[in-house]
Amino acid sequence: MRLIKAQTTNLRSIVGRGVKYDINDQVVLESTNVVLIPKGDAEERPTSPTNGHARYNTDVEEFEFYQDGAWRKVRYKEPNSVGITQQNLGNGDASETVFGPLASGDADYPIPAAAQNVLVLVENVFQISATNYTLEQSVSGSLAGPNAPYADGWYIKFTSAPDLARPITVLHNFDK
Repeated sequence: MRLIKAQTTNLRSIVGRGVKYDINDQVVLESTNVVLIPKGDAEERPTSPTNGHARYNTDVEEFEFYQDGAWRKVRYKEPNSVGITQQNLGNGDASETVFGPLASGDADYPIPAAAQNVLVLVENVFQISATNYTLEQSVSGSLAGPNAPYADGWYIKFTSAPDLARPITVLHNFDK
């Protein structure tokens, strides 16, 4: 009687030490070494990607995943190099209600996720989002205000004009 050490007809086998394809259709990598994932420039991306695809983009030197119909860069949990941004948006003139645009310095996420993620001060008085101001976008001069048209971007729009000569200070990038 001969003993069979390993099945060679098992369709779940992938050639390679430490690489297995298990009964649950998972690829299992049992190794202390590394995995080299696919890489290439943006034009070399798959023509029909599906959610979960991963690759290294050599154009921007970033890992990216395909999610919700778009390639997205991997964001790390450590703070970005930009940090918290303080912007002085000028002084109130008792008529203007729109101040900005906000400039976060973060090309991937140029605006706060919500108005609540912005600290707005008029002189030294903290303003409350949705009560004292909203975060609004101007596209092709679409934002209305006393000094319209406004350049494209995101703005702080007050419910009433700040008093004359009161400085407007905005702190943002807390959500990055």
